[in-house]
Amino acid sequence: MVPAAHPRDVLAGFVRARVDDRVLFAEDVDEAIALVADQVSGDVVMLDVRADLATSTASPGFRVVAAQVDLAHTLAAVEAEFVAGDAELLIVPGVVDSTGEVLPLPRLAAIAHRHGARLLVDAGQLAPRRVLNLTSHGIDYVVLSGATIAGFGPAALIGRGDRLPQADSVHVDGSVAHGFAQAALAIADLGFDWIGLHEESLSAVVDEAVRALPGARRLRLWPDARDRVGLTEIAVAGRFEPVPIRWGVGTGHKEIARQLDVLAHVVFEQEAS
Repeated sequence: MVPAAHPRDVLAGFVRARVDDRVLFAEDVDEAIALVADQVSGDVVMLDVRADLATSTASPGFRVVAAQVDLAHTLAAVEAEFVAGDAELLIVPGVVDSTGEVLPLPRLAAIAHRHGARLLVDAGQLAPRRVLNLTSHGIDYVVLSGATIAGFGPAALIGRGDRLPQADSVHVDGSVAHGFAQAALAIADLGFDWIGLHEESLSAVVDEAVRALPGARRLRLWPDARDRVGLTEIAVAGRFEPVPIRWGVGTGHKEIARQLDVLAHVVFEQEAS
């Protein structure tokens, strides 16, 4: 009988880690990111794809680059930040949470490496939906969320071990680590091609429904972003807060219909006010 692979080895394989990469567990995504950022002696550049920069600028040594009018200008702004001053680490999200747009991680890795820095990707929303390959994409560190992959559990930091602490920042029970790893295996077994097609088919349903609702539109951050996952927010005319819609591996047409019914209620309630 072949012994079961260690959860750390499974998670490393899930993101195609290099042979000498390490896997550490942390309480949550923020703590996992801190395991890397706290080891950096120089500046950290952070790409912020939200409108609110308040929390991102709280830490000394963190230089924030705001998203620009399109993806091409955003990448240029990141490059310009490194030209303006040395930094050791670039932190980016895998996707824009509010629009589902996927960031071009190999291009961001190339920018960081050109300036002697490393790339850390918060892949909490990306990992269950798209292939991550630390080796071929040039990603130095990636953070996975047990909450999005397994529905429970800690975060996992995977990447180059030369600048990482020697131990996890949190104790993780063996059964929890095993469940995290098994959920990652289940996603890989489904196949990312199938996952992408499934999300795309539901995205078409969302787009068709939104077009039929007066004053509703699906938000986009960058008109030149090529790929989107199953996360979006719908702006409704006259309403300050957009309406979020989410779908993924376990989402069927019934669940999407329920979320669209909520959106329709908001739209017609807004029209009546």
